[in-house]
Amino acid sequence: MRLIDVNTFELKEFFSEKAPPYAILSHTWKGDTEVTFQEWECAAVDDAVKQKEGYAKIMGACCRARADDLQYLWCDTNCIDKSSSAELSEAINSMFTWYRDSTVCYTYLYDVQAETDTFTKSRWFTRGWTLQELLAPSKVLFFDRHWTVLGDRSELAGVVSDITRIHIGALRDRSTIYDYSIAQRMSWAANRQTSRQEDIAYCLLGIFNINMPLLYGEGQNAFSRLQREIVEVSNDHSILAWDWWHSDTRPPLSALAPSPAEFRFCGSIVQNHKYDRNPYSITNLGISMNLTLIKMRVKGMVLVGLNCEKVLCREAHHSRLPDGIKLERHFRIWIPLRHSRYNTFFRAHYPSSKIFLQQLYQVMEHPTPTDLFLSLDSSQAGVTQPLEDIDKFLRQYPSNLSSGSLVSVASGAMTSQKQIIREVYPLDNISITQLKCRGTSSVSHQFISSGNFSVIFSVYWNEQGFPQEWLYTNLYNPKLKTSTHISSDGDWSCLFGGDAQFRSAQDCNSVASMHSLHRKLREQYERSLDGYVRTEEDPIVNVEDKPLEDLFGQQELIVDIIFRESPRSQRLLTKG
Repeated sequence: MRLIDVNTFELKEFFSEKAPPYAILSHTWKGDTEVTFQEWECAAVDDAVKQKEGYAKIMGACCRARADDLQYLWCDTNCIDKSSSAELSEAINSMFTWYRDSTVCYTYLYDVQAETDTFTKSRWFTRGWTLQELLAPSKVLFFDRHWTVLGDRSELAGVVSDITRIHIGALRDRSTIYDYSIAQRMSWAANRQTSRQEDIAYCLLGIFNINMPLLYGEGQNAFSRLQREIVEVSNDHSILAWDWWHSDTRPPLSALAPSPAEFRFCGSIVQNHKYDRNPYSITNLGISMNLTLIKMRVKGMVLVGLNCEKVLCREAHHSRLPDGIKLERHFRIWIPLRHSRYNTFFRAHYPSSKIFLQQLYQVMEHPTPTDLFLSLDSSQAGVTQPLEDIDKFLRQYPSNLSSGSLVSVASGAMTSQKQIIREVYPLDNISITQLKCRGTSSVSHQFISSGNFSVIFSVYWNEQGFPQEWLYTNLYNPKLKTSTHISSDGDWSCLFGGDAQFRSAQDCNSVASMHSLHRKLREQYERSLDGYVRTEEDPIVNVEDKPLEDLFGQQELIVDIIFRESPRSQRLLTKG
């Protein structure tokens, strides 16, 4: 490790001996304006180096270190000889430790000026490498372009959490970083970028306490290697709880995510080892696991339960506590898999990347532990079942994972009171499609179907993005197994978000339009079902009176849909 003597500006190396107390600089690079190791070595006799912005930045950090009675400073631009691949690899694997062991970290924001609103817009919050620089040090001080102190990490934790979607507890206490699930830590990097594709993996090594060799040129495979290393040392299934939300490319079939971006909506996913505590490992066939499995009546599809949950909560009044109490609800996460051959499965993302089921359903009480392999092959080799037609349709209308409606689906016979499931049926061709995504002052729509029964659930989101009013309509039609049937009729354009003119149209984004749409749905499908009668087999839809919040205050509606048809019964009964 090399350190700058802030008095003489010479570089001093520390090998086996413990480095003295030092400050460390966190900043964003500005291309050729930075000073390299070779340039710093000759800066004393090269005035051109001293004219660089990067030189002035380092000198400013040295000045601040002297004011803090520190003799040494570390900076990534000039303290690493990047012409040596061995040294660069060692430095990147040690970077988190160097920031962790520093006395103080100076975060220099060149694009921020005190007493302006530029702090929240700083480029520093969008870069991959600055994630560990924010979390690892014991103390982080923020400075504007003139080296004016803006505050420390603890003081600004609330603001920084709002900007970065990093849990406020991790910002206030760095020792808690490893208490967060893999999915939560991945979500911290979901909106960050790096100049080189491989660095989005390398910058996370310390966040997951991983060391691995660097192979620049491997591209996206670097993130796959990182996940493999994590699986080797962790029993946290949340690494599999990612979502596929790209509509322009075919979804990967690998159990592992292609990038941290797929964990964008995983900030409220926590680990829970009361489920499936068996260890799992990487093999030549994929990830060898023993998981709870539910068979679906879709070709080759199953649901497997992970040992992680989504946590939602709300504030409640308490007679003895003036500040009330926080009530939490936990929803276990299940992911759909597609059967390939023998006991090997590929990851599936339709009808959705993951499904949430509450513990009140008996379908959860009789799990089937199953040994299986989750393939790491992202190609389609070996898949014996073709993709259903629904896959092609759903790619046109991608599911928005921040839809704000958490839909729990079950199937079974109900007791006469309290709507308790007394007999569980297999989930039958379940389809959950986000037709039109949420927004502010707008209406979103979801389509949920099973067999011949379907539900369209709509929510109006107010100016704050909170659910204000919602409606649902049960549809009964043997042809309506997917929303393709509806989409073929231009009169229903307000339901879909694929066309920009309808997505932004004001007449589709009001409470009145939502009521009008559902009246029209009921009229048309009631007329089309003159030959059928409704029975007690109709789906039950329960919506909680008050939305719950995730760990960042984002509101979500809890919607329970119970399809009560027996798989052995006639779904729709004719009159007479």
